[in-house]
Amino acid sequence: MRKFWLVARQEYRNRVFRRSFILGTLVIPVIIAILLIAFIFTIIITMDTRPIGYVDHSGMLEGAVMPEIEGYNFIIDFLPFPDEPDAEAALRDEQIQAYYVFPADYPDNPQIDLYYLEDAPESWTINEFEAYVRYNLLPDNPTPEQKLAARGFSLTVRSAEGSREYEVEGTGFFTIMLPFGMMMLLLFIIMGGSGYFLQIVTDEKESRTMELMMTSVSPGQLIGGKSVALVAVGLTQIIIWGLSAVIAWLILQMYLPGLNGIPLPWDMLLVIAMFFLPTYAIVAGMMVAIGSVSGEVQEAQQISGVINLLFTFPVFFAALAFANPDHPLMIALSLWPTTAMITIVLRWGMTVIPWWQIALAWVINVGTAVLVIWAASRIFRVGMLRYGQRISLKTAFGALLPKSGQ
Repeated sequence: MRKFWLVARQEYRNRVFRRSFILGTLVIPVIIAILLIAFIFTIIITMDTRPIGYVDHSGMLEGAVMPEIEGYNFIIDFLPFPDEPDAEAALRDEQIQAYYVFPADYPDNPQIDLYYLEDAPESWTINEFEAYVRYNLLPDNPTPEQKLAARGFSLTVRSAEGSREYEVEGTGFFTIMLPFGMMMLLLFIIMGGSGYFLQIVTDEKESRTMELMMTSVSPGQLIGGKSVALVAVGLTQIIIWGLSAVIAWLILQMYLPGLNGIPLPWDMLLVIAMFFLPTYAIVAGMMVAIGSVSGEVQEAQQISGVINLLFTFPVFFAALAFANPDHPLMIALSLWPTTAMITIVLRWGMTVIPWWQIALAWVINVGTAVLVIWAASRIFRVGMLRYGQRISLKTAFGALLPKSGQ
């Protein structure tokens, strides 16, 4: 085991401290930072934070105060006016961006008018004003239930059989698009990882250092150590990118009130963590096997490009996932080891995936990862010293038989 961890530590250092890895890892945070700065700059320029006025003929909002709602900070102020001419004058002087008019028989008559000049207020300002009104219509000593009612509610729509679920309004878009974005990020990581794994064998076969290494470590220790190291490399990238995304999210919440109260999907992140390691191990085993049977780097890269389609296959059925996430084909892709993680993430925002599908897919994924790593080490043992020679499929499959490793 000591040699195993020595190989893993050395391989990790060799990969992480390469200039290409540093640049490739930092490019995502840099892109996030540039987009974040541009987005915030656009918000600062375009966001109208002028107060909202109102004329209350009913007297229900007399002495109204700004709400104190836990977890939410109001961006704009709300100014009362005695009558419409005063509110109209403030609007034309650009002191306010719009004003409401409450009828004298409010709330028996819920018809409220909103006046503006050129552009209607953004939806988040309207939501804030609604929260302001609800809060100030409460009695002097509101009960906890009444305080909760003042915050409004979030609406979740579910099908009768429990197969589909989504949230209404802005969080619905977030719930759908976040898994799609996570799917693209995971594909990017897998494609990048496949290149790293392919270099495990091809680099050392070309530099002819394999013979020297095999005098001190076994094929299993070599491949296992390098695989663990490259999985750690992938996790390092994910941690860096994840921290960048979290920081960007926290900053955006300061500038976009609509993001307040939208929870992060920790359950989806947990599922991704469960599937990432076995999926990455499958990629590792396949790439090691390809590098072992290929005579040249270029040939290995061409074969790996075809193998990568096994992991990107769910992308071609993204439209089906949006239209019918519980289609038998989508369920089958959720259980197939190379497509399970991507398909489950893609379906996550569109349906409620039964727990048995996730559990069964994970068991299949782990079992496949163990089998692929074992097969890759057997094939590697046969092809490790064949420089520039291609191994036939018959020889590769023969390496998996008990007598082949002897």
